[in-house]
Amino acid sequence: MRRPQLAEAENALYQLFEQHSCELYWLAFLLTGDWKQSERAFTRAFELEDGAEPVFRQFMVSWARKLVIAASLATIETELRESMCRISDTCDQEPANTGPLPSDAWTGDGHMTKFELERAIFAIDAFPRCALLLTVFERLSLKDVASLLNSAEDVVKLAQSVGFIQLTRNIASGRGWLPITSSNIALSKEYAPARI
Repeated sequence: MRRPQLAEAENALYQLFEQHSCELYWLAFLLTGDWKQSERAFTRAFELEDGAEPVFRQFMVSWARKLVIAASLATIETELRESMCRISDTCDQEPANTGPLPSDAWTGDGHMTKFELERAIFAIDAFPRCALLLTVFERLSLKDVASLLNSAEDVVKLAQSVGFIQLTRNIASGRGWLPITSSNIALSKEYAPARI
């Protein structure tokens, strides 16, 4: 028979999952990049709470988010490992040298929809996407993220940089920005109106 305190804690956690289900489910979706996998991760996270006895509401919210994160990462473990290998292979390269970014003069319209953000995030490979989401959006320490992703801190830091660069490009290109390349310059000259 369970102690009354434990039953109360479990009931409080259940209510917490219910109240915050949308944001927890969206977090799982952003990490996994797939609705079915995020549903499995969300369900798995809820099952992981057995035996937990949180005391404070804020602690419980943080704890629930960490359960969802751990379950989401476990759901895409193979994809993460393969993506981490691709990042590790590029450790000698400077992420900023992988292509141009929008100039400071370029601006979008300022408003971004949830769909635009999701599209920009999902265009990032799994490991840099998770590194970016966990370090920036979830504000976890580099050490904690390295532990969650089963990686070295320097690889997570590189992945975070790659994620930032790709997110910036993805948002900008979704709003019509084209990187200046020799083929773009040739096309713009070819289709430029004739001068009189």
